[in-house]
Amino acid sequence: MDSSLNGKVITARGPVEPEVLGRVLMHEHLHSDIYDWEKQELVLTEKPISAARRELLMTEAAPFLKQCNEHGCFAYVETTPPPWRAWPEFYAEVSAAANMHIILCTGFYREVEQGTYWVKTPEDAIWPFVRNSSVDELADYCLTELVEGINGTKVRAGAVKLGTSAPEMTEAEKKAFRAGARAQKATGVHLTTHCTRLGAESSQLQILDDEGVDLSRVVIGHTAGHLMDPDCRKVCLEWMKRGVNFLPTNLVIGDNPERWRPLVEAIHEIFDAGFGEHLVLGLDCAFASERDSFKYCIVPPPPYLYMFTHTLPAFRQLGLTASEEEAIMAENPKRILPVRT
Repeated sequence: MDSSLNGKVITARGPVEPEVLGRVLMHEHLHSDIYDWEKQELVLTEKPISAARRELLMTEAAPFLKQCNEHGCFAYVETTPPPWRAWPEFYAEVSAAANMHIILCTGFYREVEQGTYWVKTPEDAIWPFVRNSSVDELADYCLTELVEGINGTKVRAGAVKLGTSAPEMTEAEKKAFRAGARAQKATGVHLTTHCTRLGAESSQLQILDDEGVDLSRVVIGHTAGHLMDPDCRKVCLEWMKRGVNFLPTNLVIGDNPERWRPLVEAIHEIFDAGFGEHLVLGLDCAFASERDSFKYCIVPPPPYLYMFTHTLPAFRQLGLTASEEEAIMAENPKRILPVRT
């Protein structure tokens, strides 16, 4: 990685200083086109966005991203890995239209259980490129997207995304994690993960640690449940002592805000223990095709803006303090997102 990028955040429109980010949504999806439900086949390659898809996202996504500006939010991390992202130059277009810095990810998604989401056959459980490639080949793929650009364009990834769910990794997932770790070490970008089940945080972090990754450059994602569980929270705090960052997501308020009281209380506990700098937040908003045709899903509308109209107001009512909120939404992302060589 060019040493001139040290301390800068690599976005879809080029490197920026972290001070311009404002508040940051650390885990979102503008375009996650995984499965072609008409053809009944896994999406295997990225291609320029269609006119219809472009109109959908420019009409139903970009305006809400821009409204996040009114709440001091000027950046989000696009955690969709290849090959399910939009064409890279489209992110630059949305970035300009929404006045939103977009940090793209390279990397590889998890092996999904057969019979869930889109997975009807073992072949569809993970991108075949991951299963069929060596660790070195996967690492080289990530490095190309981080250093040169995505799909031959000048738009570069600014982070590595990896994923598992079960505490025990599959062989394909182990390859992906080793490859992603090597790309992270070579470039100094941060590494963010999909980690939905208790116990998976430790298997992910152990393999990254074995590969020599600076654990302060790692964000373990989808961990609201981890932090709300008293026993798992103790495990997470031990990892925080080594620098690891944790990212609660899917913070849907619904008609029962009280269900999130344990998370707010866990946040207080983490700050009181001196580890508040290791927390960030995201929603996991998605325009995706994981269960059906490509559409908005996962988090209720308004897309992205929901964090500021629903989630944070509810958390404040539950006792989240202004200083905790500012650290989680602005200060901590500004420390995590820049390249650190």
